[in-house]
Amino acid sequence: MNGWPLIKSYFDSKNIAQQEIDSYNQFINSKLDEIVEENKTIVPKIEEVKIELKNIEILKPRIIEADGSPRANFLPMEARTRNRTYSGPIFLSMKLLRREVEQDEKRAYIGEMPVMLKSNRCWLEGLNSEELIETGEDPMDFGAYFIINGSEKSLMTQEVLSSDRVLVSKQTDKSIAEVISTKGAFKGRVRISRNLDGVLAVTFPSSPRKLKLFILLKALGLTNEKDIKGAFPEEEKEIMNDVLLNLELDDIKKEDDALDKIGKYVAPGQVIEYRLRRAKEVIDAFLLPHIGQRAEDRLAKAYYLAMMATKAIELSYGIRKEDDKDHYKNKRLELSGKLMEHLFRYSFKYFIKDLKFQIDRTVTRRRKLNISTVVRPGAISERIRFAMSTGNWIGRATGVSKFMERVNYLAPLTDLRKVKSPLDKNRELYEARDVHGTHWGRLDPIETPDGPQCGLVKNLSLLAEVTVDTPEEPIETILDQMNVKLKKL
Repeated sequence: MNGWPLIKSYFDSKNIAQQEIDSYNQFINSKLDEIVEENKTIVPKIEEVKIELKNIEILKPRIIEADGSPRANFLPMEARTRNRTYSGPIFLSMKLLRREVEQDEKRAYIGEMPVMLKSNRCWLEGLNSEELIETGEDPMDFGAYFIINGSEKSLMTQEVLSSDRVLVSKQTDKSIAEVISTKGAFKGRVRISRNLDGVLAVTFPSSPRKLKLFILLKALGLTNEKDIKGAFPEEEKEIMNDVLLNLELDDIKKEDDALDKIGKYVAPGQVIEYRLRRAKEVIDAFLLPHIGQRAEDRLAKAYYLAMMATKAIELSYGIRKEDDKDHYKNKRLELSGKLMEHLFRYSFKYFIKDLKFQIDRTVTRRRKLNISTVVRPGAISERIRFAMSTGNWIGRATGVSKFMERVNYLAPLTDLRKVKSPLDKNRELYEARDVHGTHWGRLDPIETPDGPQCGLVKNLSLLAEVTVDTPEEPIETILDQMNVKLKKL
């Protein structure tokens, strides 16, 4: 065991659950601001009223005593012994405008956020062994879990297919290229299929059935034959044969005619101006939202679809192999921070809906309108606490949060390193249940439960690390400096 001193030094300097803490810290420090930015302006049914949101902040845990007095320095051990939730208050800057005139501005308390132990919002962060013992904590404890109503709860890492990544596969007589395009809470599957006769069709959320790809390309701005050919690699004969075949079958010449083809499906029976507007709205909102949701992004979407179609054609001619969905490069692990992001985004959307309702009711009853009367903090707190208590998460996922086992030192360690697949446990013939070559060094091939969950619940290897999200802006800046830009027509 020549490498043992190296492994020992790794564990001396690293917390085994550090990735969960890093993920939660990223959620608190950056993702909360993104969620507020997505919903920064609230316009209720009464159009003269508007609320602007900014600067969300979560403070360290505090407790409100029975007499209503708040007390800071609320420690995890007190939460355990008093059956309380270890959570910090959420504050949000809100500005109320009526007929564009400011009526009220306030730093409003909008709810409670469960705080992960040893995260940067926890009172235990940075304490040494002696200080941890003074607070009643075990200095060997990993942290990275929550205390909900006095019970210790950990979030189980979820294994999902990678978003925004094109995967190609064969289905009976079709070659398929598909991508799960993600923007905020919205996930839309965009699929391009090539039939045996070479016809390319595309489907995306709210799209017409059997929509031909080249009609969509014309709706996105590639209006003539030269532009469409330029979006595909012209040096590959097989691809250009399919492009020419689809151009021959396409009888639509103008951009507005292509948009109207989509508009007749999304707004049947309406006048042409409304149909065209609705078609543009559907394309911008639901087609490849990760590229962008503005009119300027349509051309980039057209080139992206051409790239997907190229991959589907290459698969059908045997130039390219099928992608393996069980390969770990095509998977992503959602840690605690990502799971909390999904939960808070859902809860915040409900809070906004409730805020609109309270404003409409207050104005209808001709009462004085101010921020204090329309904000209901329970709207967020109740939903977060319910999900954390029951384990029922967004997207019908179950068993996401579970009780921490404390039967021995290793029990919480395995709880914090578990990885769960969302696949149905009642089906038997999953290739996902088998050990894949790419699990080597990442997942423990032995540590999986017996019974129906076998192969679907796995454990990360002790030396495996999961990195958190990385911002795209620095890469985009470098590409911009290198003059890598979208080709203009």
